[in-house]
Amino acid sequence: MKPNSHRSLLTLLLAAAASVALPAATPVIGTQLFQETDARIEDMFQHRNNPPKPPGPHDDPFQVGDAPLASNLNLTGKVIPSVAPGTSDEAVLRQAAGSLVFGGLLQIGDVQVLVINKASYKEGGILSVRLQGTPVYLRIISITANSVTLGLNEARLTLRF
Repeated sequence: MKPNSHRSLLTLLLAAAASVALPAATPVIGTQLFQETDARIEDMFQHRNNPPKPPGPHDDPFQVGDAPLASNLNLTGKVIPSVAPGTSDEAVLRQAAGSLVFGGLLQIGDVQVLVINKASYKEGGILSVRLQGTPVYLRIISITANSVTLGLNEARLTLRF
């Protein structure tokens, strides 16, 4: 083909494309376009301008409630002695364990997390309990699906759920 024939073919194709009638776009008046854009912006930013209230303590999905669980209540009616100097570690550990409120057990990957007194603890964690105004620090030795083992010095106590 000659170079002029390519040029004439291209001219013919452009003329054919220009002659095809395209539907005319509906003209939008400037104020109407401004109002539609303003309405879309308002919809998108309404949560930023009027944010929802922050979650409160009652919105926590892991909170069981303020009442102690039935497994933690002293149902025998026996009086638990107070912490006194010279009391054995086993007795202090049992008394401290009686004041714990278990909220639940979570599995995060391979780690089990136990909710005790509205705080979460892993194995090896230190749990602080007040007995007669004196802080007692318990170590969480192990957590299983149905029990937890607590330690105080050399004393150990396993609680079942």
